[in-house]
Amino acid sequence: MAIERDAALDNLKGLLIISVVYVHFYDLLGQKTALLFTIRTLVLAVQMPLFMFLSGYFGKHAEKRRRAAWAEYLIPFLIFNTLYYMIRSGQTEEIKFGLLRPLNMYWFLLALLIIRVLMPELVRIRWLLPLSIALALLAGGDKDFGRVLSLSRTVCFLPFYLMGYYCSPGHMRRIRKIPIPVALTGAAAGSLLALWLTDTIKIEGDASHPFQLVNSYAKQGLNPWEGMIFRFGIYLAAPLIGILLIRMMSSKRCLLTGIGRGSMTVYLLHAFPMLWVVGHWEFVCGIINRLIPSLEGVEYPGRLCHGIPQVIVLGLYAFLVSWLLSSPPVVRVYDRFIAELQQLLFRPVKQGKSEKQVESVQEIR
Repeated sequence: MAIERDAALDNLKGLLIISVVYVHFYDLLGQKTALLFTIRTLVLAVQMPLFMFLSGYFGKHAEKRRRAAWAEYLIPFLIFNTLYYMIRSGQTEEIKFGLLRPLNMYWFLLALLIIRVLMPELVRIRWLLPLSIALALLAGGDKDFGRVLSLSRTVCFLPFYLMGYYCSPGHMRRIRKIPIPVALTGAAAGSLLALWLTDTIKIEGDASHPFQLVNSYAKQGLNPWEGMIFRFGIYLAAPLIGILLIRMMSSKRCLLTGIGRGSMTVYLLHAFPMLWVVGHWEFVCGIINRLIPSLEGVEYPGRLCHGIPQVIVLGLYAFLVSWLLSSPPVVRVYDRFIAELQQLLFRPVKQGKSEKQVESVQEIR
C-alpha cells in the first residue's frame, strides 16, 4: 500500500520554490532598498538549507537514490545549464561557460548528484553530522574550493541534507507539536542572527551573498577564525527559522500543494521566462508605462515606497510562474522527455520483485 504524501511538506516545498523564483527574478531586475535587502537576506538564510533538509528527509533509501541520481540530476544539469548559458550569453558578454561550473541556480543539481552518489558510503561514518559541519567550516579557508563541480556548496549544504536524512517521521511530528510562541521566539532569534551576520560583511558588486556558501573566508574579507564563527552562525540561524516554517505550515491541500509536487519543473524552467523579460526589457517597460503613465519619468521605479510595490509585483510573478510550471501538463511532458532520454542513454537496471519497475522522474523531495 502506497504511503500517502504529506501535504504539509508539499506546501512547504511550494512556498520555498516560490521564494526561489522571487529571489532569482529580483537578482536580475531588482533595485535594492532596505526592505528588499532584508527580505532577500531572510529568504536566503533558510531557503536552500530547508530545501536540502527536505531532500535528505525524502532520500533515506540511499542505495535506491544513488541508482537514480545519475539520470535524475546529471541529464537535466547538462541540458538546462547549457541552454541557460546559450540564452544568457546572447544578452551579456560577462557570463562565462564552464562544463563543470554550474551557472546561476543549477548548482543544486550537481550538489544533490554528488551527495546521493556518495551517501551509501557516507552513512557508514560515525558522527557524520558533526564531522560534516567541521568539514564545511574548514572548507571556507581554502581559496580554491569554490564553484567547480559546485564543491563549496555541496560540502557546505551537506549538513542540512544530513539533518533531514536523520530526521525521522517521529522527529517531524515532534517539531509540529512545538508551542507556537517557542517556535516564533526561535525564528526571531534566527532572523536577527542572520541580519546581524550579513551586516558584519560588506557585500560588494555582484559577489555572492555569504549565505549562498560559495566564497572563501578570504574573499569575504574574514580571517579563518572569523569565517568559521560566521559560517557556524548560519548553521544556527537556518534551523531556527526552518522550524517555524515546518510548525506553521498547513496540512490542508491548496494551490501550494500542487506547486510543491511540481517543484522540480519550476526549478528547472523558471529561469527562461526571466531571461525573456531581460531580453525584452524595453518592451516590458513600454507596457508598464502605458498602464501607469506616472512611472514613465521615474528613473528607479523599483525604489518607490521603499520597494513595497516591487515586493508585490515580484511575489505575484513568482507565484504565477511557479503555478504554471508546476501544472500537471508541464510535469507530464517533462517526465516523459527525461524518461525517453534515460532509456536512450542508460541501460535498464534489474530490480527486485518488491521494487517498483517504473518510477516518476519527478521525485518526492
